[in-house]
Amino acid sequence: MLKLDRTHDFQIHLSPSQAYPAAVNPPSFNWPEHVASRRYRLELKHLSSGQQWRWEEVNSPMQLSFELPVGEYQWRLVAPEEEQPEQESDWIEFQIGENLPSYLAPMAEALFEQCDGHQQWLMYFDQDIEAIRSHCGDVYRKLKHTAALAVPRTEIHFPYHYRRGQEEGKREAIANVRKWIDRDLMTHVLLFRIWGEQQHGDEAMQRLLQLAQWSCEGPASLLRPCTWGDEVGCSLARNLFLAYHWLSPLLNENEKALFIRPMLVRIARQITQRLKQDDFKQHPGHSHTSRLPAYLGIAGLALYREHAREECEQWLNDALEIYRGVLPFYGGIDGSWVEGPFYASTYSKWFHPFFLSVERLSDFSFYEHPFYRNFLAFARDFIAPQQTSHPFGDGFWCRRDGKEWPGFFAQNPLRIYAGRFGEVADLQQSQELEDEIEDYRLHILDVVPTVKQIAFDTAAKEKRPGVEKRTDQKALNNYYAHAGLGKLTQKRLALYYRASAFGNSSHRHGDQGNVGFFDQGVGVLEPTGSFGYRFGSQHHRAWTRQTIAHNLPLIDGQGQILDDPSSVGRVLSSETEGDYHVVRLDLSASYASPLKRFWRSLLLLEDVGLFIVDAIELSSAKSVNWRLHSALNVEPNADHGGVLLRDPRQAIADYHCHLLNHRDVRCTLDHGYVQELNISGSSIESDASEDVVHLDWRLDDARAHEVVACCVSRGQVLPEVSFGVDQEDRSVARLKFEQRVISIPVWG
Repeated sequence: MLKLDRTHDFQIHLSPSQAYPAAVNPPSFNWPEHVASRRYRLELKHLSSGQQWRWEEVNSPMQLSFELPVGEYQWRLVAPEEEQPEQESDWIEFQIGENLPSYLAPMAEALFEQCDGHQQWLMYFDQDIEAIRSHCGDVYRKLKHTAALAVPRTEIHFPYHYRRGQEEGKREAIANVRKWIDRDLMTHVLLFRIWGEQQHGDEAMQRLLQLAQWSCEGPASLLRPCTWGDEVGCSLARNLFLAYHWLSPLLNENEKALFIRPMLVRIARQITQRLKQDDFKQHPGHSHTSRLPAYLGIAGLALYREHAREECEQWLNDALEIYRGVLPFYGGIDGSWVEGPFYASTYSKWFHPFFLSVERLSDFSFYEHPFYRNFLAFARDFIAPQQTSHPFGDGFWCRRDGKEWPGFFAQNPLRIYAGRFGEVADLQQSQELEDEIEDYRLHILDVVPTVKQIAFDTAAKEKRPGVEKRTDQKALNNYYAHAGLGKLTQKRLALYYRASAFGNSSHRHGDQGNVGFFDQGVGVLEPTGSFGYRFGSQHHRAWTRQTIAHNLPLIDGQGQILDDPSSVGRVLSSETEGDYHVVRLDLSASYASPLKRFWRSLLLLEDVGLFIVDAIELSSAKSVNWRLHSALNVEPNADHGGVLLRDPRQAIADYHCHLLNHRDVRCTLDHGYVQELNISGSSIESDASEDVVHLDWRLDDARAHEVVACCVSRGQVLPEVSFGVDQEDRSVARLKFEQRVISIPVWG
């Protein structure tokens, strides 16, 4: 039997399948491969018609040149063996529905043909410019303001954190190149390309020539082992091809052929080599490498007239294949992003120049994939809200106006998506985010819309004229299964939770079952921690990624399992009843022994607050530290062993936190962190606050622990708690209020 199990959570998923259904037509056939250089036979059956297909000597991804008829299908792989019987996989079932978008991407040669007859063809044709200018008065003003902030050329230098004693400069080098290249260079380039302003073109040309003096090795390399990081190389790869193309009228042949173009070819070849180093089509989960295919596609389009056409064609076809079927790996059909809002806000932007260029040159659009069509809903729930943090995953503490990673938490995550896929209210929210922007940061390449994007925006505005602005008062109960992230709202209250099948690794933490609780955007209970000075710092490793930093218990002093794809959480049920929501989670697989079973139930009650019911079963008697975290002021409450949370700005009411069935257990408080978030003397500041409080209730050794906790607004009468069995024979905790009883499942 040929096994197709994944062995790493960066690895490609088996698809199409029941677990990962076909999202487009034709689907990309993807499977984990475990033997180097093995090739396969793929057999496909259309069950309703009996039609069959067979392809020999193929590898993942295997992509068709035709659409499949609607219906039920089975496919399997056969691995021929020279000296042994063939190995066959199980048959894998999937469906092709009537409404799947057509997804036959053009090949490189067809796109090259569409470039012919144009002097400029990346994102904008020359004939588009007048219409774009008339649409972008506010963008022009902000680009001019951004250009005025540009760092003088005399201060730009090759990064030197490769030097002994300068290693800590890596973090500042990243910040610098994002200012010098992503912001400053591309701002000047756009002011020349769209508005034809010669002074900005001349300045951009001088900056491009200055950058072309840099070595593509060492700290500017994209190749592993990435001793000095690869972010400098990423900024070069992201921007220089577009800058070169748009500035080409100002460059002479010597500057092109002898100076800049050799650097660009070297960068493109490094991208190709990096994709091979990471075996990317099999392991597309590395967050840095996954940016590169879009840059490789732009490289092929930018250089095909000036460099070996066959190599440019390979670059472009590789990019087209990857986006047709391998990516978005962390993005699901439901529009959600596994690594959380911070990464979603920016990883939904890296590819825009490539997608928009392909769209301008052809009738095909990668945006027709369900992830891109549905991303707006996820962004609306998790990224766009103006609140004190955006749980979960790395970067939850960062802000769109923050100092730590300027622009990485996208200033406007709805740009591109609101006009294409939203209603008037989405455009209004997008415009509100745009209005807050005074100068552009990391993501400059989607601020000037293409003519097709302008048409989408115009059509969206005409869908329902006069629609009222969307408010946050509507009760919502949304769970995004791909990311494993859920959101409940009741009027001013919002509760976020995580229960993910992806496990706890990379930019995800040991926080299955974690919650974030907000009142009018103010965090009442939030995760804590940050990167510290950099990703992977002691603070990040020993605190932020660990369960101890999150709103979860420690069992026998230990948190959840890290870096293991089996460390998962599951949603057992989700119900809405009038003025409250109840969600039940199974966290049993996320902790190691002695945990046998862990179910968590969450109740969000309108105008009252949050109730958490935890049922923990152990193989032997052990203690539990039941923990919460808050950036509010915390005061011990003499009654019932709880605490009082106060907002120092008094924007929200005070909140009580208690363990309702352990009123004799006193809460202990710990403030701040052991490790500093910043390195003394560094210009890099963390957006994370050190003024946080960690709440801990220690429960004595037992084989079973049941906790009924509340975080409710002050003045609410605390309910009485009793345990029993409901009509469905489930174990429940009954919360008896003055006028009502609410039963929350415990077990069963």
